Amino acid sequence: MSFPEGFLWGGALAANQVEGAWNEGGKGPSVADVATYKPKTDVKDYAKHVHVSLDSIKEAIADQDDTMYPKRRGIDFYHHYKEDLALFAEMGFKVLRVSIAWTRLYPTGEETEPNEEGIRFYEDLFREMKRLNIEPLVTLHHYEPPLNLALKYNGWTDRRVIEYFMRFATTCFERFTPWVKYWLNFNEVDSIIRHPYTTAGIIPELCDGNELQCCYQALHHQFVAAAKAAILLKEIRPDALMGCMVTKLTTYPRTCAPDDVAATQQKNLDNMFYSDVMVFG
Repeated sequence: MSFPEGFLWGGALAANQVEGAWNEGGKGPSVADVATYKPKTDVKDYAKHVHVSLDSIKEAIADQDDTMYPKRRGIDFYHHYKEDLALFAEMGFKVLRVSIAWTRLYPTGEETEPNEEGIRFYEDLFREMKRLNIEPLVTLHHYEPPLNLALKYNGWTDRRVIEYFMRFATTCFERFTPWVKYWLNFNEVDSIIRHPYTTAGIIPELCDGNELQCCYQALHHQFVAAAKAAILLKEIRPDALMGCMVTKLTTYPRTCAPDDVAATQQKNLDNMFYSDVMVFG
């Protein structure tokens, strides 16, 4: 077997990882912009790395520096994307997965009209990618819901966020489809249990003691939004494709012992739940 002709070789990045310019061009703060660098936390202690509280968010908002908030800096892709894309093209990239920062288009998530300066940035980005023959693969929601929606609605736990997301998605599809055919809805939608704040803007203190229930309620709303976005995309550009992005892997039993096999079956059901809903409905 060999890869088919036209197979898209490339790489991936996300706005919150690389763009920087967190408070430029009319952009509003996202949950990523208050993610704190925790140098004294052991990498094995994942819970402490992803922990967030109302106090930590308040402290981050008051601190306009970027020293302890690396997502605010990224690699300054916002100002240097042409140089970076040239390097990707030199490497032979035929596709590059990027994401659109929701708050660069809708700073609080609740505006009725988009920020045109943010739209121009992505139009310029996609034009440059096409000039270099790099196909854009664009993620709508990659770990950066608007901070305002997290504080006001506890993120995706509130069904109203579907409407705000659809306004954002509509703008993306209407303004960027001349350059973008391939889309992803939510990055690692199955990560919501591991880090609910990062994935869905969920603040544990606002969950009335039942964070897991908040996670599944928010996940339901993201599933609904993913379906609505896929339908909308086909209406705006019939030849466009919408995919989903999951991070789970197939699990195999350690031994043939019935307990190991049963545990593996349950793990695989959990893994496939996320993609089954989005692929099969």
